[in-house]
Amino acid sequence: MTIYVMLGNLKSTAFEKFDSMEDRDKKAKKVIESLGGKMISLFYTFGRYDFVAIIDMPSKENMVKFISIVAKFGTVQTETLETVSPDVIYKIAKEV
Repeated sequence: MTIYVMLGNLKSTAFEKFDSMEDRDKKAKKVIESLGGKMISLFYTFGRYDFVAIIDMPSKENMVKFISIVAKFGTVQTETLETVSPDVIYKIAKEV
């Protein structure tokens, strides 16, 4: 499994149904789980991004599926980062 950091911004359409944010977040979590993943954490933030989600997903393909499903709703714009564990970096650092 790979950890992904999803940075996102809420579009105006998300604010039109602001009172249903909790339901949307629960639906997103269920979609992630249906793809074999796990939402590790979700935080709403101030600044450049409106939220940060940490997601553990079994494959890049499943992450692309999740991003595509989210994009269909048109309520958020995301930037997703694939992580590399410190152990991998430490191993490479010893090799170079």
